[in-house]
Amino acid sequence: MSRVEACDVLVAGAGPAGCCAAQRAAAAGARVILVEKRRQIGLPVQCAEFVPWQLGQHVPIPGGCIAQDIEAMRTVLPDGRAVVKASRGYVLERALMDKHLAVLAHRAGAELWVGWKAAERDGDVVLLRRGQREARVRPRIIVGADGPASTVARWVGMPQEHFVHGAEVEVVLPTPRPAAEIYFHPAYAGGYGWLFPKGETANVGVAVNVGMGGRPGEALAHLLDSLDLQAASVVGRLGGAVPTGGPVARLRAGNVLLVGDAAGLAHPVTGGGIAPAVLSGQMAGEAAARAVTGGDLSALGGYAAGWQEAMGGPMRQAVANRRYLDAHWSQDPAALSAAVAETWIAFSAYGRPKPGAGANG
Repeated sequence: MSRVEACDVLVAGAGPAGCCAAQRAAAAGARVILVEKRRQIGLPVQCAEFVPWQLGQHVPIPGGCIAQDIEAMRTVLPDGRAVVKASRGYVLERALMDKHLAVLAHRAGAELWVGWKAAERDGDVVLLRRGQREARVRPRIIVGADGPASTVARWVGMPQEHFVHGAEVEVVLPTPRPAAEIYFHPAYAGGYGWLFPKGETANVGVAVNVGMGGRPGEALAHLLDSLDLQAASVVGRLGGAVPTGGPVARLRAGNVLLVGDAAGLAHPVTGGGIAPAVLSGQMAGEAAARAVTGGDLSALGGYAAGWQEAMGGPMRQAVANRRYLDAHWSQDPAALSAAVAETWIAFSAYGRPKPGAGANG
């Protein structure tokens, strides 16, 4: 039997949520081990990379991590109408941003174990694997930041069921584009398409609900054709799942905290996950540190309470809008445009109560 290493906090996943949790806990004096199953932090990128400007109020964003500043969002409805709304934000170089956050966690004192996966849990011991190698860690607290298919969430009976599946390419643009662009169409079942410019290139992608008949590859081809970018040079490709069902039933289970996509905290309508990942990671890291320094795991309850106070109302609205949009999805452009106008963030009706929103579960 290999030696068991003890630590205060084990963080599984070195994306924005995990890095921010590790940084806050380590900065407060906890011994933190941050594990990342990928061999390189931030790669492969699985993100559309657009974030609201408010993210910079919570975490420093170096200029080198910003591909393009955004001042407006242009939303194109299925009936052809286009709405332009001021929407400050950034299109990031996500891989660089993840590495930056990992450096901040390491500087705060977190140990970074790259290439290691939190594989199994046996009582209070977590088995880590890196290829054929194994290590055993006994943490006082576990933070699950390991994405929408979270292993840690499964350990505590909190798997997720509602997703959209995305397909994206980074293409060379013939001319620069100034705004974030959003496209709704019946072909993008339960989701939407986007173009997020990055100077000379852009991320062009779709997210669709496979259970509603969405086909990511076909939807992406449709979007590229509609933008006359079907022949554009492709710089990179990616895909992945985004949780859309809202938060899991419990953000805390015993000594386990779930954050970011592992907790279902991505925005249920937009799919945006970086900002809630950062915020939830920071809150969880601070709660973990309080529990460690005070010797009382009940302090972990402050994480869920803090999240509920800060984001509970907006998240409930977003979940209601997601359910309403799914229930009213239509192949008719006029009907779908009306549903989008009720539920998308660019429209004033977004914040209104949604009667019958629970019809789709």
